[in-house]
Amino acid sequence: MTLRVLFTLLLLMLTSTGTFALDAERFPTASGHAYAEPYRAVRKEGVLHVELRFVTDYAGYSGELIYKDIPLERVDGLIYAEFGDQSFSLLRENGRVVAPNSLRLGFNYDPERNPRVGAWQADFVAPQHDVDEITIFMPNVAPIGPIAIRDR
Repeated sequence: MTLRVLFTLLLLMLTSTGTFALDAERFPTASGHAYAEPYRAVRKEGVLHVELRFVTDYAGYSGELIYKDIPLERVDGLIYAEFGDQSFSLLRENGRVVAPNSLRLGFNYDPERNPRVGAWQADFVAPQHDVDEITIFMPNVAPIGPIAIRDR
């Protein structure tokens, strides 16, 4: 075997194992030890409801603060969704955004048993029906998406 063939086989083995494979549905947090996973994005009656789950694969993960008490006048630039080339802010009801006030991920000693360390959900103004995917932006997490939109 030539060196090139051996290198190619080694590279193939490394990228096909769970430890080294890239997972397109996991978006890292600032610590690099937890990941956002899109759970659902449902468009219904002018509202887009988005749910994310946060998981870790790091034994002894101590948790982290993603965001806390963002002032209403600043939230639009920090948490938003992009639909194609447009961006939209969180939906508001009674002067408050339809999203958690803060997001803190919990500790996890044994991710083999249960990797989940948090969950998040929010409502946005729904995009037109020709838009079929979104990307979510929030502090301390890589852009999350694209996430496929389902219609109800």
